[in-house]
Amino acid sequence: MRALASVQPAEVLVPIPVPPEPEPEPEPEPEPRVVFAVGGDVNLGRECGQQILRDGTYAPLAGLGEAWTSADVRFANLESQLSDQNGETQSPYHRLIFTGPPGGAEALSLSGVDVVSTANNHAWDYGRSALLETMTHLERAGVGFVGTGRDAQQAYRPYVLRVNGLRVALFAVTHVWNQPPFATHAARELVAWADVPRLSANVERARREYDFVLVSYHGGEEYVHAPTERAKRFARQMMALGVDAVIGHHPHVPQGIGHVAGRPILYSLGNLAFAGHQDRPWTRQSFFARLTLQKGKPPAVSACPFVLEGHRPRSFDVRRESLAIELFRRHLLEASLYTGRVDISPADELGCLSVSERAAQVSPSSSN
Repeated sequence: MRALASVQPAEVLVPIPVPPEPEPEPEPEPEPRVVFAVGGDVNLGRECGQQILRDGTYAPLAGLGEAWTSADVRFANLESQLSDQNGETQSPYHRLIFTGPPGGAEALSLSGVDVVSTANNHAWDYGRSALLETMTHLERAGVGFVGTGRDAQQAYRPYVLRVNGLRVALFAVTHVWNQPPFATHAARELVAWADVPRLSANVERARREYDFVLVSYHGGEEYVHAPTERAKRFARQMMALGVDAVIGHHPHVPQGIGHVAGRPILYSLGNLAFAGHQDRPWTRQSFFARLTLQKGKPPAVSACPFVLEGHRPRSFDVRRESLAIELFRRHLLEASLYTGRVDISPADELGCLSVSERAAQVSPSSSN
């Protein structure tokens, strides 16, 4: 009988444990930001007011493009009261006295405007009752206002916006008045003046309580392309208090952009919805700015040019009107020589021009 061959047991392979792949580090959450679109003078009186009376759905800013509509917040200077004057939108005795009708509040809302400054030299055109009526109509339409109030405390108080988790305080003041002297005028208790000592405590408190502080300034000289020394001094005083941006209007033409430690001063945004003059071409072209606010950074600025067709602004078409945008870019560069050196990029897909403070150049001899 043959002996059985010995059978070796099969080799058992024991898998070596593989350590798990480390979990990828989570992407850091992007810092919240707010994009403010800020524009210049809006006059809802005169011919615009008559259009609003005829058509309750009229939106005078409807020609502004995505750069305006896509912003988180939209702001302008309301250069007219909103009051019922039995169909009158301009004084028969003086062309520089005008009012928008009550429906102007809805026209602002339909145009996407979230908040307006009412501190300007036309705040009293039809008197105290019309100013109070203006506030009531804006409240009815859900449009915020700043720079006027039913008493001085409200007039000098900031309008506070809470957007994307950030808190922005907006002040508004005027430095021009059509019925001087302002110091003894009845409006001094209802309209905020560019009184630095009076503003200081409120601005400093806002710096402690909110993430950003902006100041709207109505001042300067009409139809002049450089800011006055008075306007520049006020802007510097606001910057010394730590505000993040100054937003200027009243000259009715665009002026240059300046900076203090990277924080922008928009000396004049010109006309936004305000008929210009044939003999003054830059009253019929201007820009609104997009201010991007993000903690730990100075506001980023883009200038978004447009043309005025009557009192209606229309954003330039990036593809068809590139030459007009480039001509505006050069004009803004030239105007900014009066306010500080800036770099201005070509237009982006929204038709806006990125504006940044030009870094100071160090000469070779000073580096040794």
